[in-house]
Amino acid sequence: MQLEPDDQLSDMILIQRCITGDDESFTILYQRYRLPLFAYLHKLLPNQHDRVDDFFQQVWIKALKNFSGYSDQQRFLAWLCRIAHNLVMDYYRSTDSREMSEIQENVPADSLDPQEVLLQQGLEEALQQAIRKLSPEQQEIVRMRISGISFKDIAAQKNISLNTALGRMHYAVQNLRQLLADFL
Repeated sequence: MQLEPDDQLSDMILIQRCITGDDESFTILYQRYRLPLFAYLHKLLPNQHDRVDDFFQQVWIKALKNFSGYSDQQRFLAWLCRIAHNLVMDYYRSTDSREMSEIQENVPADSLDPQEVLLQQGLEEALQQAIRKLSPEQQEIVRMRISGISFKDIAAQKNISLNTALGRMHYAVQNLRQLLADFL
């Protein structure tokens, strides 16, 4: 039986190892999720870099203390983001109400569900990367359609037949489905 490298282990196994004091497992989890967590905190606290750093550390400390309460039914990143969200909201509830209303204006409405926000960001990034892998003709058709241009207008602008425009889009969609199979 071949053993998995530590960085390929599931989050739950790494968390169980952290509970028993395995520092290497924590390092792997930290490396795996530090950037998405940091990005999420920047969304919650725009233009507040010092606070982002403070909350970033607080989230990891709270996560470490509560690893025993983590359920494998949850996604670890969503769990971390929920901790971050709760810490930030608790902080602003304890400050004056004017500052709280300012942060609520800056926090996007969709940030209330961190898992969806991160999934949407990941999908958007994956879609842009997938579009860049298409042929130039397919890229152009997709970008024109995304900007709302009709197939009839695309055909006229590119001096191609309507069937050619539709065909390029058809193949582009097939290619995008393959490239984005993990998201679909």
